[in-house]
Amino acid sequence: MNETLTPDTTLYLQAQDSLLARLLTYTEVPGREGVPVPYQLRTDDGITTLVLLSFFILAYVLSKGKYFLAQQAKEFFSTRERPSFFDEETNVDFRYRILLVLNTCLIAGLLLFEQFAPHAPGRLWGLAVYVGVCLSYYVLKFATYSFTNWVFFNKSKQKPWQHAYSLIFGVEGILLFPVLLLLVYFDLPVDKKLIFAGLVIILGKILLFCKCASIFFGKKQRAFYLIVYFCALEIVPCFVLGRTIITISSLHNKILGL
Repeated sequence: MNETLTPDTTLYLQAQDSLLARLLTYTEVPGREGVPVPYQLRTDDGITTLVLLSFFILAYVLSKGKYFLAQQAKEFFSTRERPSFFDEETNVDFRYRILLVLNTCLIAGLLLFEQFAPHAPGRLWGLAVYVGVCLSYYVLKFATYSFTNWVFFNKSKQKPWQHAYSLIFGVEGILLFPVLLLLVYFDLPVDKKLIFAGLVIILGKILLFCKCASIFFGKKQRAFYLIVYFCALEIVPCFVLGRTIITISSLHNKILGL
């Protein structure tokens, strides 16, 4: 049986959402464009991941390596001229030392990235460059110290200095971690960040100077050689590091078009 569709019936059978679509298309909502949210470190998933990684490293070392840290602190402030047989470093101690050094390089790289490339969201390769620069700085200084001490001093004095240098470098990362947290999650002002970081670095240099004097230059008449030794192998590399970071920052900004 054939049924004849009237015009009213045809209109009723059409898709009823077409009228709604036309209304939504031609309806204008008054208002203004929203202001985009500026880039913040706390909203960057990569930065958050690295901060958590640093936290887990510190939690692991501070919880599992309490004896290692206590022994290192005792050895650092010890006045013995010759190391004890029981002070030999084990594989576990070496692992703790490496973790502390890597953690310091990671934290220093994050702080440098925030200082010199704050408007580069999602550029983890740029952050990796800053972390790599810090790690290269440590390795080159460690190699330079080792070679110089091998030339001018006996082996009994080389190992205590290597342990002292690595310990201070690792402790600097522990002290800088609260600064990193305040900077990322609580918008720590730049001037306060520089003051806190500067105090940590200066304290580390003072401790290195004192330890160097106690190991290599115990006599007062050798103070001149101590200053030359320390400036050549500690102060000059800092200036080289600063110049390298400024150059990398300039290239990084050119690449991003900032």
